[in-house]
Amino acid sequence: MRRTPGVSLKEVFLTAVAGLPAGEGRGKIVAEALDHLQRGFDFHYASTNGATDDDILVGDNAYAWAVETIAHLDEPEFVAVASRMIQDGAGRIASGEDVTLELWTPHLAGLLDIISGEGPERSEARIREASGKVRSRNG
Repeated sequence: MRRTPGVSLKEVFLTAVAGLPAGEGRGKIVAEALDHLQRGFDFHYASTNGATDDDILVGDNAYAWAVETIAHLDEPEFVAVASRMIQDGAGRIASGEDVTLELWTPHLAGLLDIISGEGPERSEARIREASGKVRSRNG
């Protein structure tokens, strides 16, 4: 059972950065880190009954890949936003709820804003638009 959004954060972010002049290279790296992060959450919180030891190991490995991937950018702003994203997601799951795309949208917008420099409102609008495209594309 998934505990994270049913849509790929990687796809959403790649769709949001598409066409941004400064976004292609950095956007791909952030999208890859988001993919690892989402897999980490999915394994760590594999079910409402708790994850197995193997799930925890796979989740830990995915988190490590997320950190290593984003570290290639050597920009602390990305790490700060990702840390808040993890905190909010873990808090939501600890309270018995699933992590929704709506919960993570402001964080995704924060990551996008670092790349685009368009401001938080425009970045959030891009993330919401990209989410709609990815959802409609994937059914």
